[in-house]
Amino acid sequence: MLAFRLTGLPDSRLPLYLYCIGTHEQKVQLRPEGFPVHQLFLSRSAAGELKIPGKGSWPVGAGQLWVGEPGVAHEFYPHSRTNGELGYIGIGGSSAGSVLQSAGLLGEGPRDLFDFEQFWSRMTDLWHGLDDDKSDIWSTSLIVYQLILDIARSVSTTLEKADLSGVVGVPMSPDQRESDPGNEAFTRAVALMHAHYQDDLLLKHVAEAVGYSVQHLNRLFHQRVGVTGHQYMQRLRLQKASDWLDQHPRASVREAAETVGMEVNYFIRMFKREFGETPGKGIKQRNQSSSEKGEPDVTPTL
Repeated sequence: MLAFRLTGLPDSRLPLYLYCIGTHEQKVQLRPEGFPVHQLFLSRSAAGELKIPGKGSWPVGAGQLWVGEPGVAHEFYPHSRTNGELGYIGIGGSSAGSVLQSAGLLGEGPRDLFDFEQFWSRMTDLWHGLDDDKSDIWSTSLIVYQLILDIARSVSTTLEKADLSGVVGVPMSPDQRESDPGNEAFTRAVALMHAHYQDDLLLKHVAEAVGYSVQHLNRLFHQRVGVTGHQYMQRLRLQKASDWLDQHPRASVREAAETVGMEVNYFIRMFKREFGETPGKGIKQRNQSSSEKGEPDVTPTL
């Protein structure tokens, strides 16, 4: 067991710092007033039940992690008096909560941590570094920040659902959605396209961001929605432009093209291929409809 270790006085310039670190044997833990800072708990072999009054209770097993928030009462009841071991890392600083929140580690119960022993080893190395006076508060701040990022990447999380509205795709069964290893890359790729369709975003940029080659990403899209990644992104931009024109009847075709990051002549050509008419014709028809209702004709030019 690693004894409870407090670090030195924190520097006010540090938004994130190591407050304490250690391990203890599996035993009942009752903290009716909570703990002063955020805590990362690593359950190496402990098994039991975590309770947070007013919020719920969760089973805890080996190889899991959970995060305790400061000032929040919590209780841990082990299943037996075995030699289970529970590690903890106290994290202080004005940005501790926001960093953990952004990393997706707050607001959940215990979760599986892949390659658990790697993180246990890193925790013990950090403890020994303090014990040997080889680490100062600045270096440990960097180590803790990197540890949070690596934990966030390794935690088993529920994949976000991709927003595929307006695109006819190939349906997937619930089992396929859960088991397919390409789901995370596909979901992130779609999210990036929806977030940056107005920017100069190329498919190779999306592929790099999700760790795939362009060819592999195109195959992934074709399997799921029946079109390549490039076609999906182009259809998304054209649909967004069409929606924008409906909302801005006095806008020009050039403005619509610029809104979705496309060159105007290419935009007109692709728009006609997708919708069967040029965007200018659609604008004219909308204005004619408005004139019939007594509204002035405001047909724009390029």
